[in-house]
Amino acid sequence: MVQNYPIIPSNSIPFITVEQMIEVDRLMIEEYKISLIQMMENASHNLAQLSKTLYPKVKNFIIMAGKGSNGGGGLGAARRLHNWGFTVIVLLASEEASFKEVPAKQLEILKKLNIRIYYVEDDFEEIFKQQEEKTLIIDALLGYSLKGNPQGKYAYLANKANSSNIPVISLDIPSGIGGKEGLVLEPAIKADITLTLALPKTAFLNSTAKRHLGRLFVADISVPIELYEEIGVKVEKTLFHRSSIVEIK
Repeated sequence: MVQNYPIIPSNSIPFITVEQMIEVDRLMIEEYKISLIQMMENASHNLAQLSKTLYPKVKNFIIMAGKGSNGGGGLGAARRLHNWGFTVIVLLASEEASFKEVPAKQLEILKKLNIRIYYVEDDFEEIFKQQEEKTLIIDALLGYSLKGNPQGKYAYLANKANSSNIPVISLDIPSGIGGKEGLVLEPAIKADITLTLALPKTAFLNSTAKRHLGRLFVADISVPIELYEEIGVKVEKTLFHRSSIVEIK
């Protein structure tokens, strides 16, 4: 791995709750007129950029995507990585019909590209066996709103990621970690890297959850400083001054 992102001490950046992050999302859309697709595009660009920067020898990407916004960020990253010349495989953990509006739009774009997409009814078993060398897994299955243990293909993919020798980058929060209290559900992905969005989450302060994060990075998704002031969160204006991604230590 290489290190070329600014390092921020964990005691100099606020950690926010799930409720605060939900309010951030609401204000972004309703008051600041920054759409979900804009936020998702910012997240996906940072995710793709971090992945190829930290793992410069990787040529192949397995994107594990759920039906929500987290999955949409993963699908957006898949498109960018494909456009940059990498081999990309997408594994969908939910039926296509269940995808929410914006992630569904991301999936429609991918269908027009030369990307292998595996649907929930497909057999994923051989994919992990064939892809171990120079491969990276992107975990975009589940976000911070998770309630209850992952089920179905979500659980299957979490277990496969954990049992493989392939490094994993999780988007926002490792799938299987409860966003409110940082409870480690079963199964929960043990990531090598976590790229969380906007600000780190209070769930990460749970000592058990912390062991699933790996190295923790934060990505700018264009949340205005004024918005944070509205909800009483003090964020330094220079947090992303040098880079749209910073590492928390």
